[in-house]
Amino acid sequence: MSDLTAEYVVVGGGLAGCVVASRLSQGGKDVILVEAGPDPAGNTATAFFMTGLSLQGGELDYAYPSEPVTTTADRVHHLSAGKALGGGTVINFGGWLRGDAADYDEWAELAGDKRWSYQGLKPWFIKSEKFYDSAADPQEHGFDGPMYVTSVAACDDGQRKYPLRDTVKKAWAELGVSHNVDRKDGASAGLNEMHENADSKGMRQPSNVVYPLEKVNVLINAPVHRVVFDNAKKATGVELVDGRKVTARKEVIVSAGAYQTPKILMLSGIGPKADLAEHGVQLVHECPHVGQNLHDHYAIHLAYRLRDPSLGYAFGSAGFQNPAFFKGLPWDWIANQTLPGSIAAKHKNETRPNWDERNVYEVLTAYVVPGIPGIPIDGTHISTSTMLLLPTSRGTVTIRSSSPADLPRVQPNYLSTQHDRDALVHATRRTIEVLTATENMKGIVESEAPPVKDGLENLTPLTTETSDEVILDRLQRTGEQHQHSGGTAAMGSVVDGEGKVFGVTGLRVADASIIPVPLGGHPQASLYAVAEQLASMILA
Repeated sequence: MSDLTAEYVVVGGGLAGCVVASRLSQGGKDVILVEAGPDPAGNTATAFFMTGLSLQGGELDYAYPSEPVTTTADRVHHLSAGKALGGGTVINFGGWLRGDAADYDEWAELAGDKRWSYQGLKPWFIKSEKFYDSAADPQEHGFDGPMYVTSVAACDDGQRKYPLRDTVKKAWAELGVSHNVDRKDGASAGLNEMHENADSKGMRQPSNVVYPLEKVNVLINAPVHRVVFDNAKKATGVELVDGRKVTARKEVIVSAGAYQTPKILMLSGIGPKADLAEHGVQLVHECPHVGQNLHDHYAIHLAYRLRDPSLGYAFGSAGFQNPAFFKGLPWDWIANQTLPGSIAAKHKNETRPNWDERNVYEVLTAYVVPGIPGIPIDGTHISTSTMLLLPTSRGTVTIRSSSPADLPRVQPNYLSTQHDRDALVHATRRTIEVLTATENMKGIVESEAPPVKDGLENLTPLTTETSDEVILDRLQRTGEQHQHSGGTAAMGSVVDGEGKVFGVTGLRVADASIIPVPLGGHPQASLYAVAEQLASMILA
């Protein structure tokens, strides 16, 4: 057996864990990276984003079942999280969009640390990127980083321009939503083109490949039970589920994700006192905030029946055959939107100042139907995702027992605030308007097409005349999270501005758990920058 001792032990080989382990090893540090899942290198489905659709719910996905959520028709949601070296970067769909500058600035204000503002994070955004457009603003984008980032339209030498690209753009313009070309100073409002972290051949770039681990001692198929402490409350290593001990001479860094990180902290004796006592876990440090503050992006996917599928607008059509179209998910535009002043004002007591200026939701257009029940993938339909970027609802993660074999208990509480219900009803109505009622789209789309399956009988197509009550009912019965979870070991309440866990020494958290507020965009663009900055703090 190899020596299981190193300066740093990183728990979790997902996005952040691989970045931190790689950067520490490049800085001359001795690192052991402990990952619960396998190395997915031999799984061909992980190579491309389109084939990755088959990975959802499979052997590389934890697919945690939530507790029934009363505000979403008592449904159990399946919460995806990568169970492999590379974590979520092995099973995600490649979207690469930062949040709005105001989102990061709110984080920095809550944490009392400007390093987590947009300007504070910008050097790390730049460091992580190898941006496709050499003419882009070097104050906003990087060109020498490890992660190649491209726009959809630039992919494959500009051949990946979907047939409805210009039509959808014009439809949004009818509603006063213009193209935000350069997102200057982190301003993301308006119509944004989707960016992806696919390489020049359209292949996935997992974190464990892009950030080299040759100098890291990587343990796979090695789930962690708990962090081990000495009598002075200093983390000295971890105990694996199989009983082995891994010793850290300097620090343990937990990067197990928004569901597993709080579970590991609680099993290690850090968490709400009553919860730990209930399950017979010895208390090391009482921290009632561990597992609280869970946030995610709740969304609704809608399908739209095309008037003439033979025109080749959607995946599955005989006319949708350009090889470049399959180099990633068939999508292009994302509209980031504010709420009307009347809705923002209604909820001013539960939101931040200037809420009417914040991008609260996004609408994404796709030319494939992403698993909407009863809707065929045969070129007859296109789809949208309408996603709540800044929810005020918060959920919880806790342990079921003292056994590491038991999954965490997750109660996400989606749509539990009136703000979230009002915001997503408005956003859905706005989506229906642009897809079915604009001059540019109404000749192409026949109608919205409701999902069809047992338990969803009697749904009718949504129109601009549909009542708020009917839209809300659809959201509650068919909406789902976008697997963008965070907040369960939040900065300012569980960890400090450098990820160090309060109340103990030698222990940090480095993953989305530390992000105290929801961020807009698609989170991997933020998480690579977060991990880069945390690694630099550890090396400092």
